[in-house]
Amino acid sequence: MSSKILSAQDSRWRRQSKGSGGRNLKVAPPSNEGPEFRGLPDKALITLVCSLCGFGLMAVFSASAPEALSNFQDATYYLRRQAICCVLGLFAMFTISRYDYRRLKKWAWPVALGAFGLLCLTLVPGISVTTMGSTRWLQIGPLQFQPSEMCKIASILLISAGLSKHFWWHRQVLVRIALILLMATIVVKQPDLGTAMMISGSLVALLFASGLNPLLILLAGGGAFGYMWHHVQKTPYQMARIMSWLDPYKYPQKEGWNSIQAQLAIGSGGLFGVGFGRSMQKLFYLPVQHADFIFAVIAEEFGFIPCCVLISLYILFGYFGFRTALRSRTLFGRFLAIGITSSIVLQALVNIMVTTGIVPVTGITLPFISYGGTSLVITLAMVGVLLSVSRDSGQMSEDEEYEDADPKPARQLARP
Repeated sequence: MSSKILSAQDSRWRRQSKGSGGRNLKVAPPSNEGPEFRGLPDKALITLVCSLCGFGLMAVFSASAPEALSNFQDATYYLRRQAICCVLGLFAMFTISRYDYRRLKKWAWPVALGAFGLLCLTLVPGISVTTMGSTRWLQIGPLQFQPSEMCKIASILLISAGLSKHFWWHRQVLVRIALILLMATIVVKQPDLGTAMMISGSLVALLFASGLNPLLILLAGGGAFGYMWHHVQKTPYQMARIMSWLDPYKYPQKEGWNSIQAQLAIGSGGLFGVGFGRSMQKLFYLPVQHADFIFAVIAEEFGFIPCCVLISLYILFGYFGFRTALRSRTLFGRFLAIGITSSIVLQALVNIMVTTGIVPVTGITLPFISYGGTSLVITLAMVGVLLSVSRDSGQMSEDEEYEDADPKPARQLARP
């Protein structure tokens, strides 16, 4: 994938270099509209996303009904809220899919700075909302949302716009990387290591696709791991999570409770589960069973085989998402598709690994499935951008390549 993206980029600059004498180079006039769409959205992606959302509503209802009945005397309380967000998210997805994604390039900085400003407000006492020891939310009237979720799409849009014009070592790209890392640092301070990992993960995927040396990625990853480990050591409850992950049965009534209950739920499901709505662990044994640990409830009620089918849906989503990237006619579209697909697939992978005890517990939802309005709406909006890219697949013409490139170097080469 990386080589294919770089080959298009190298080809563009080679043609510009050959025309440096001013005789053979033809620079396309700048265009804000871009070429017209040549196809329809990828139906496979739409089918996968709608299937996951439908299954997610069913899973949220089953997992949240006991808690909703106990707290609100209404078993459908969480289901109705999730259904409203699902409808809003699907509306955003189909609306954005009809929008020419090339026009998003000019919105990269405004969206990123807006998301960064909202993220900074979570650090202001009295404005932010603290839940379960984390200050991640802002509330405007009855509306409560999580700015860190907006930073996911903002960071992907910002770095994709930069890499489509310049190589990764260019000053403009480095400034964008610095802003994204600053976002991730603030998210860590909330604290929310899971979302910070998602923001950093999509950044790493895009830098790798742009041709960055893997050794540099490993060195940067080592530095990031060192910073996070230093932060974890200064945060008692996060350090307790690490210790309980290593030996959950040493702390069965405290930090190890979540992992133990999740493993009991998964083990109780067997091959085909105990039946829809018959989970025992959701009856106030498994914490946040309708959000972070919803996969454990799914495993208990549906069993191992249906869980494998669910995981295969995410694998298929990754396949069609990366296929969209390879077929995109512009570098900007390729980077957008890679960033969005990587972010969603990585989030699903981390959530499942947390639930099964492979990695320490962190607060991260299962995309399209878990309860969470902001996460669902933002994720579906990201899919809308991916569908917009899928509508514009095909071979990129030479003039369109110049339009997608930074026009400044080409104009300089065209001078006699």
